[in-house]
Amino acid sequence: MNRCGFAQSQEAYDIAVNELFSTLELLDEHLGGARYLCGDTLTICLFTTLVRFDLVYNVLFKCTRKKLIEYQNLHGYMRDIYQIPNVAATCNLGAIMDGYYKILFPLNPGNIRPSLPSCCEHEVLLEPHNRETLSLVENNVQ
Repeated sequence: MNRCGFAQSQEAYDIAVNELFSTLELLDEHLGGARYLCGDTLTICLFTTLVRFDLVYNVLFKCTRKKLIEYQNLHGYMRDIYQIPNVAATCNLGAIMDGYYKILFPLNPGNIRPSLPSCCEHEVLLEPHNRETLSLVENNVQ
Protein backbone atom coordinates (compact mmCIF):
# COMPACT_ATOMS: atom_id res chain seq x y z
CA MET A 1 0.00 0.00 0.00
CA ASN A 2 2.79 2.41 0.85
CA ARG A 3 4.32 2.01 -2.59
CA CYS A 4 0.99 3.06 -4.10
CA GLY A 5 0.42 5.99 -1.77
CA PHE A 6 3.95 7.35 -1.93
CA ALA A 7 4.61 6.75 -5.63
CA GLN A 8 6.36 9.71 -7.24
CA SER A 9 5.36 8.91 -10.80
CA GLN A 10 2.43 7.41 -12.65
CA GLU A 11 4.64 4.53 -13.78
CA ALA A 12 5.70 3.72 -10.20
CA TYR A 13 2.09 3.90 -9.03
CA ASP A 14 0.85 1.68 -11.87
CA ILE A 15 3.46 -0.98 -11.07
CA ALA A 16 2.72 -0.88 -7.35
CA VAL A 17 -1.06 -0.96 -7.70
CA ASN A 18 -0.92 -3.84 -10.20
CA GLU A 19 1.33 -5.85 -7.86
CA LEU A 20 -0.92 -5.09 -4.88
CA PHE A 21 -4.14 -6.17 -6.54
CA SER A 22 -2.53 -9.22 -8.15
CA THR A 23 -1.47 -10.28 -4.66
CA LEU A 24 -4.93 -9.63 -3.23
CA GLU A 25 -6.43 -11.77 -6.02
CA LEU A 26 -4.01 -14.62 -5.21
CA LEU A 27 -4.77 -14.39 -1.49
CA ASP A 28 -8.51 -14.32 -2.12
CA GLU A 29 -8.24 -17.38 -4.35
CA HIS A 30 -6.12 -19.21 -1.77
CA LEU A 31 -8.55 -18.40 1.03
CA GLY A 32 -11.35 -19.89 -1.07
CA GLY A 33 -9.99 -23.31 -0.12
CA ALA A 34 -8.42 -22.72 3.29
CA ARG A 35 -9.80 -21.13 6.44
CA TYR A 36 -6.53 -19.37 7.23
CA LEU A 37 -3.44 -18.45 5.22
CA CYS A 38 -1.64 -21.53 6.58
CA GLY A 39 -4.50 -24.03 6.36
CA ASP A 40 -5.94 -24.54 9.85
CA THR A 41 -3.16 -22.58 11.56
CA LEU A 42 -4.20 -19.09 12.56
CA THR A 43 -1.78 -16.29 11.73
CA ILE A 44 -2.73 -12.65 12.14
CA CYS A 45 0.02 -10.88 10.20
CA LEU A 46 -2.31 -9.94 7.34
CA PHE A 47 -5.24 -9.03 9.60
CA THR A 48 -3.95 -5.59 10.57
CA THR A 49 -3.55 -4.67 6.90
CA LEU A 50 -6.98 -5.98 5.96
CA VAL A 51 -8.83 -4.24 8.80
CA ARG A 52 -7.29 -0.94 7.62
CA PHE A 53 -7.80 -1.48 3.90
CA ASP A 54 -11.27 -0.01 3.29
CA LEU A 55 -10.86 2.46 6.18
CA VAL A 56 -7.65 4.04 4.97
CA TYR A 57 -5.58 2.42 2.26
CA ASN A 58 -8.34 2.37 -0.35
CA VAL A 59 -8.67 6.16 -0.36
CA LEU A 60 -5.58 7.71 1.21
CA PHE A 61 -3.04 5.46 -0.52
CA LYS A 62 -4.97 5.39 -3.81
CA CYS A 63 -5.66 1.63 -3.65
CA THR A 64 -9.03 2.16 -5.28
CA ARG A 65 -9.27 -0.61 -7.85
CA LYS A 66 -11.39 -2.70 -5.50
CA LYS A 67 -12.51 -2.53 -1.89
CA LEU A 68 -11.73 -5.40 0.46
CA ILE A 69 -15.43 -6.16 0.76
CA GLU A 70 -15.35 -7.07 -2.96
CA TYR A 71 -13.03 -9.98 -2.15
CA GLN A 72 -15.41 -12.51 -0.66
CA ASN A 73 -12.75 -14.74 0.86
CA LEU A 74 -10.40 -12.01 2.11
CA HIS A 75 -13.27 -10.08 3.65
CA GLY A 76 -14.60 -13.27 5.26
CA TYR A 77 -11.12 -14.10 6.56
CA MET A 78 -10.81 -10.64 8.11
CA ARG A 79 -14.26 -10.97 9.73
CA ASP A 80 -13.37 -14.47 10.96
CA ILE A 81 -10.38 -13.10 12.88
CA TYR A 82 -12.27 -9.97 13.97
CA GLN A 83 -14.89 -12.22 15.58
CA ILE A 84 -12.40 -14.18 17.67
CA PRO A 85 -13.19 -13.28 21.29
CA ASN A 86 -11.48 -10.05 22.38
CA VAL A 87 -10.03 -9.20 18.93
CA ALA A 88 -12.70 -6.64 18.02
CA ALA A 89 -12.00 -4.82 21.28
CA THR A 90 -8.44 -4.18 20.05
CA CYS A 91 -9.66 -2.63 16.79
CA ASN A 92 -10.48 1.01 17.44
CA LEU A 93 -11.57 1.92 13.91
CA GLY A 94 -11.99 5.62 14.73
CA ALA A 95 -8.46 5.78 16.12
CA ILE A 96 -7.11 4.01 13.04
CA MET A 97 -8.76 6.62 10.82
CA ASP A 98 -7.58 9.49 13.03
CA GLY A 99 -4.04 8.15 12.93
CA TYR A 100 -3.90 8.29 9.16
CA TYR A 101 -6.20 11.20 8.34
CA LYS A 102 -5.45 13.59 11.21
CA ILE A 103 -2.11 12.75 12.82
CA LEU A 104 -0.12 12.10 9.64
CA PHE A 105 -0.59 15.72 8.53
CA PRO A 106 1.51 15.64 5.32
CA LEU A 107 -0.67 12.86 3.90
CA ASN A 108 -3.89 14.79 4.50
CA PRO A 109 -3.19 18.53 4.88
CA GLY A 110 -6.85 19.38 5.40
CA ASN A 111 -7.12 17.02 8.39
CA ILE A 112 -10.42 15.79 6.96
CA ARG A 113 -11.42 12.35 8.14
CA PRO A 114 -13.91 10.71 5.79
CA SER A 115 -16.99 8.94 7.14
CA LEU A 116 -16.55 5.39 8.28
CA PRO A 117 -17.38 3.17 5.29
CA SER A 118 -20.52 1.15 5.96
CA CYS A 119 -18.64 -2.07 5.17
CA CYS A 120 -16.39 -1.35 8.17
CA GLU A 121 -19.10 -0.85 10.76
CA HIS A 122 -18.88 -3.15 13.77
CA GLU A 123 -22.23 -4.79 12.97
CA VAL A 124 -21.11 -5.64 9.42
CA LEU A 125 -17.83 -7.09 10.69
CA LEU A 126 -19.84 -9.36 13.00
CA GLU A 127 -21.91 -10.85 10.17
CA PRO A 128 -21.52 -14.64 9.75
CA HIS A 129 -18.55 -15.64 7.63
CA ASN A 130 -18.96 -19.46 7.56
CA ARG A 131 -15.19 -19.90 7.15
CA GLU A 132 -15.16 -22.67 9.75
CA THR A 133 -16.49 -24.95 7.00
CA LEU A 134 -13.07 -24.67 5.33
CA SER A 135 -11.25 -26.19 8.33
CA LEU A 136 -9.94 -29.71 8.01
CA VAL A 137 -10.23 -30.10 11.79
CA GLU A 138 -12.77 -28.71 14.19
CA ASN A 139 -11.19 -25.52 15.43
CA ASN A 140 -12.76 -23.71 18.36
CA VAL A 141 -10.88 -20.52 19.11
CA GLN A 142 -11.58 -19.24 22.63
